[in-house]
Amino acid sequence: MAIVLIFEDDMPLASYWRKTLEAKNHSVYCCAKVQAALEIATTIQPDLVVMDMMIKQDGQFIPEGGLTLLTHLKLNFDGSPSIICVSGYKPGVYRQSTALEIAKHTGVDLALYKPISSEQLLEAVEQLLANK
Repeated sequence: MAIVLIFEDDMPLASYWRKTLEAKNHSVYCCAKVQAALEIATTIQPDLVVMDMMIKQDGQFIPEGGLTLLTHLKLNFDGSPSIICVSGYKPGVYRQSTALEIAKHTGVDLALYKPISSEQLLEAVEQLLANK
């Protein structure tokens, strides 16, 4: 099926998404650091990326989050992979919540607010892969 990269700092959630996608025969790679995500993306050339827009390390949001990865993918991949951006921060909750709104304007394929059920994830992935 497809090669999927998951960029998510919540490792139990990333593992849950990984198992959900692997059950549908997708090959899935997970990472929580932007440098690792950049290296993996360059190596595996994913068909689809599921990325958290707001990444925390040591309890603090870091500037090298989803927007950094998104920018790299858009600038450095011909026919870039389909991209699903996710965030747990809805508009008006935190100042950082604007990241998902920004992502929507950068040409991502889909922007979703957490929590995301396995059914929602599978539906989004299958829809985007069918449109490739």
